[in-house]
Order: sequence, then C-alpha cells, then structure tokens
Amino acid sequence: MPDAAAISSIQQSQAQTEVAFAVARKALDQTKAQGDAAITLLQSAAEIQQTAQTQATQRPLAPGQTISLTA
Repeated sequence: MPDAAAISSIQQSQAQTEVAFAVARKALDQTKAQGDAAITLLQSAAEIQQTAQTQATQRPLAPGQTISLTA
C-alpha cells in the first residue's frame, strides 16, 4: 500500500506534467499565429507585386514620356 509521501509525489508529478503540456501548447499556438501572420504578409506582398505589374503593363509609357519621382 503506497504511503502519503508516494501519493504526494505522484500528484506533484502529474501537476508538473499538466503545466508542461499547457506551456508547450501555448508556445505551439504562438508559433502557429506567427506562421499565419507571415503567410498573410507574403500573400499581401504578392498581391501588391501583381497589381503593380498589371498596372505597368496596362499603361506603358509613350516614347519620350517620363516618370516624375517627386510628389
């Protein structure tokens, strides 16, 4: 029959395991959120690039026409 010290040790071990799993889950959730944000950023950059290319091909410069770089 286990004594009180053994039962206490088992309970403490279970509590530590639960805490470790909770911390690991939070870290995993945070990493996933960062990955999702990175994907969103890359998709936005790709859309901006595609829009810029589309606009550049729709309105080509005429011969002798220049672009003003001052606003």
